[in-house]
Amino acid sequence: MESPLPAFSPDDWLRLRDALRYVGRDLHHRSFAVDAQRRELLWQEMDRCLALAERVAEEQLSGGGDPSGWGGESRPAPGG
Repeated sequence: MESPLPAFSPDDWLRLRDALRYVGRDLHHRSFAVDAQRRELLWQEMDRCLALAERVAEEQLSGGGDPSGWGGESRPAPGG
């Protein structure tokens, strides 16, 4: 069965990692301008973005290369 993810180069995966980190930081900054309920939702999404960015970074460092082979397993959020 063919992977649903396109074949990205290692540089593409690094760009994706950096973009996820940027989105996480942006969500954090935006969270200060909203009410507490919305802030909690933004922080949850921020945590997901940063956890996925960390996962990409770990795979790159470990030589795992193409994350398309990761499968659908879930990993706990940092600190969780």
